[in-house]
Amino acid sequence: MIKKILIFSIFLTTLSAHAYEDCIITSDGKLTDIKIQDPSVVNIYPVVTVMNEKNTFIIHPLKEGKTSVCVLKEGSNIIDFEVSVKGDETVVEEVDGLEFLTLDEPETPFELDTPPSVKQKEVSNG
Repeated sequence: MIKKILIFSIFLTTLSAHAYEDCIITSDGKLTDIKIQDPSVVNIYPVVTVMNEKNTFIIHPLKEGKTSVCVLKEGSNIIDFEVSVKGDETVVEEVDGLEFLTLDEPETPFELDTPPSVKQKEVSNG
């Protein structure tokens, strides 16, 4: 009986997953040689694509703080940017040549449209 109550309470509990937003870094060129000033704040993972373009990475925050990231683009362009991790968001400095997209956006109130009414056809046995 206690197990049933525990399982039922788990299903009724709602948890918020808005802390520490992950970000995606994309570029039109190959990104290599990533260096993180403070690796205890964020971790960066490469995303393997079908075409093996090596132009996409995921920034995964580990704790609150601020750090600097250095990326080598196309083997010769050094790009530096700041990453700031707060309790409810991850802020990445805008940089030319890189695009950033957050994965875990905070909830905003919205209302779904009501579905259209469905007319049922009468089936006659003929």
